[in-house]
Formats: sequence, structure tokens, C-alpha cells
Amino acid sequence: MTAQVFPAHGPRDVIVHPDPTVLAEAVAARLLTRLVDLQSHRSPLHVVLTGGTVGIASLRAVAASPVRDAVDWSGVHLWWGDERFLPDGDADRNETQAREALIDPLGDALPASNVHPMPALSDEVPTPEVSAELYATALAEAGAPAFDVLLLGMGPDGHVASLFPGHEALGAQYATTVAVHGSPKPPPLRVSLTFEAIRRAREVWVVASGAEKADAVASALGGASVTATPAAGALGLERTLWLVDAAATAALATAEAPPAAPATDVWTAVDDYFGVLVPEDVALVDTRASAVAAGLPDIAVAPNQGKLLHLLAQAVGARRILEVGTLGGYSTVWLARALPVGGSLTTLEISPEHAAVASDSLVRAGLGDVASVVVGPAVDTLDRLIAEDTEPFDLVFIDADKESIPGYLDQTLALTRPGSLVIVDNVVRGGGVLDPSHPDARVQGVRTMVDLLTSHPRYDSTVIQTVGAKGYDGFALLRVH
Repeated sequence: MTAQVFPAHGPRDVIVHPDPTVLAEAVAARLLTRLVDLQSHRSPLHVVLTGGTVGIASLRAVAASPVRDAVDWSGVHLWWGDERFLPDGDADRNETQAREALIDPLGDALPASNVHPMPALSDEVPTPEVSAELYATALAEAGAPAFDVLLLGMGPDGHVASLFPGHEALGAQYATTVAVHGSPKPPPLRVSLTFEAIRRAREVWVVASGAEKADAVASALGGASVTATPAAGALGLERTLWLVDAAATAALATAEAPPAAPATDVWTAVDDYFGVLVPEDVALVDTRASAVAAGLPDIAVAPNQGKLLHLLAQAVGARRILEVGTLGGYSTVWLARALPVGGSLTTLEISPEHAAVASDSLVRAGLGDVASVVVGPAVDTLDRLIAEDTEPFDLVFIDADKESIPGYLDQTLALTRPGSLVIVDNVVRGGGVLDPSHPDARVQGVRTMVDLLTSHPRYDSTVIQTVGAKGYDGFALLRVH
């Protein structure tokens, strides 16, 4: 086989999950999050699906997730990395399994024209060569898209797509697709993307589960040749992710492989698991989706954190709530719903654009008469509320610029009463608060807050570290006395 020259590629990360079930749920959560993030600044998106047990389980998890409705599926195109050359509707085709797991449940949300299966065996498509040629044409007509996410399963022999060790299809050049004859894994006839196509994806995610894959995982990550372990050649232009379960990493301890990255996807999967306790209704999903559609940064609290705010507000019997930092209004909805009849919430937002998005979402959630959005710098609005001798607030949630936290806390004292609860979000900064010379002003704002609270005469406080769908951070919990 002639050596191929590929473009430079991004970093490779290994993320380990405890078992196949968590792995599939984490892949689904990561995919949905990635699509929502990307749609805030780019459309359409192109995703390559894979088959296999975990691959199809991941698609089922996508279909079952309430977050799926935050994705604009009309702007997502689905492709396949490989296919068994069998008649349309055959139960062994990756397309058939993907339709049952994800495409059919999505219904009209995903236009049929956005689904691009590899042509099946038929009178018009008698050979895998014809199917491969037609698929290459479809890719070309779509503008030869740089796939945003390309999912690949991996076999125990280290194959990805239908590119098997030592097989002539590995050397296919100057083509995006290839016909495969004599596959060592039945059926013998297949169609596959080539490495030419795979390695021009923005992100490549290799998904592997089970002890039978451990040697191949170690080989691929240990620098084996693509001829011996094809998965070693599965690289994305911007990033390559190996998403594996613990059993598939058994041989890594003795292999020269890169260390596993922190299993942040486990945190996300755990959040998803406990999501049954905090189901999002249409209004909450709509609020998140509206924020994404408006291009707002994805920094709102996670559903379980929103429910925590809700429960804390109820626990203190809050009738008046003040929020500093509205963004798209997601936390606002959780807090406002905790109010009793006659209660009210005031939320402060510096950006008129963000405030407009939040106001619309609050109205659609039926909270327009309960929650009011005040536009302008929070420091000015707080001073005005103080000057107006505003009735004290029972709970204050501060989720705004961290540089101003010490000042906000001083102003909050004039707007609360003994027994009021104050919550300050995102104060751990991924551990950055440990560095006294950290260059980030947000970190320094938190450190100043800690100095202020250490011996404050009226605040009793603690900080709770958190991990979850929003990564590693934490919040400060203060009681006014």
C-alpha cells in the first residue's frame, strides 16, 4: 500500500466510563451538547453515525433524552461511516438499526432529505462499487462536508468503519468511499468511508466497550501501524476522542498510551441518570433552546442545579427573590416556580439582548407576572433598589461577573434581612482559586470574596464543590445574620 499524506490533526483524549450503559449515555449526552453548542454559530451540521451495540445504544439514548428537543434537527445531516451491502430494510444494516433507534423517534423534526444512507443492494445498485460511487457523489453534491462529529465503533481486531487490518481497502486513495470485498466479519460485502474522508472530519470519536477490545485499544493508543490496527489512523482535524469503558482499558497499564483525561463525561452521565428526579418540562427545554438559538453562551445552570435553587428557595420560604445575572432566564424559571402565590422575583441583566430573550421565555413559561427583568449594570440597579428602600429579599442568587462579587455582597446586605439566604455561583473556577497570582480577574474576585467572608460579622458561609454536566466548579452558600 502506498503511503498517504494527511493534514495535521488535533489532540487525542481518552475518556473512561465505568460500563457500557454509562458509556452509551455519555456518548449521547456529549453528542447532544456538541450539536447545541455548534448550532449557536454554525449550520448545517454533519454527523456520521456508527453501528454496533454501543453505537446503536447511544442513538437510543439520544432519542430518549429530553435535551434532544434543544437541537434544531432541521439543521443536522446524518451520514454513515460504513454499511453492510444488503437489501434495504435488512435488520443487519446500520441504517435500519439507526432508523429504529433514533431517526424514526425524531419523526418530522428531522427532514428525510437530511438522512443520507449508503445505497442498499438492489437491481439498480448490484455491487458495492456502485453503492460506493453513488455515496461519493452524494458527499460531493453536499459540498464534501467536513463532518462535525464522526462516530466510529471499533472491533476486537482494531478495525473501524469497514477498514480491516491488512485489508486492501486501507490503502484507498483519492476517494471518500470504498467497496469492501472479503470482509473478515460477515457479511463479506460492505461499503465504507476511507481514511481520506475520516481524517478530514473536525472531530472523530472512537467508541469501544468490553474486555475483548482491550488489546486493540492499547495497540491503537500505543502507536501501532494503521495496517495492523486501523483504529490508530482514526484522527480528527480538531480533536480525537476515545470514549471507552473500563474493561476496554485493561491493557493500557502496560501499553505506551497517553493517560486518560478526567472522566468529565461520567459526571455528565451521572447528572443524566439522576435527571429522572428533575424532569424538564416544555417551558424549561424551550428556555434553554431559545438561549442557544439566540447565540447566548452555554453557561446556564444544569437542571439538577436549577432544582437545587428551587428547593433552597422553598426551604427558606422565599416570597421575594433577587437574581443578579439573568442570561437566558433558565435559572430564573426554576427560582420563580418556587415562589408562593403573591411572591415575586427581580432579575438583573446587563445585556438588553439577553434580557429580551429571557423576558420572552418567562412569558411563554407563564411567569411574566411573577418575574421582572431589569436591564442595566447590576451595581447601578442594586444602588437604586437600596435608595428606594426596597422591601428585603429572602433569597439572592448571584451569577454574574465574578470580579464584582465583593461589591455585590456589600450591596446585598442592604437588600436582605437576618435569615436571608445568598447563593454565589461558579466560585471554584476549576480549582483556579488555589493560585494567589492567577491572571484571571474572575478568580481574583472570588479570592477577594473569601477574604471578605473569613471574618465577616453578618455572613455565615461555606463553599460546596460540584462536578457534573457543567464540569468542575462550586457555589458559595451564605446566611445573613
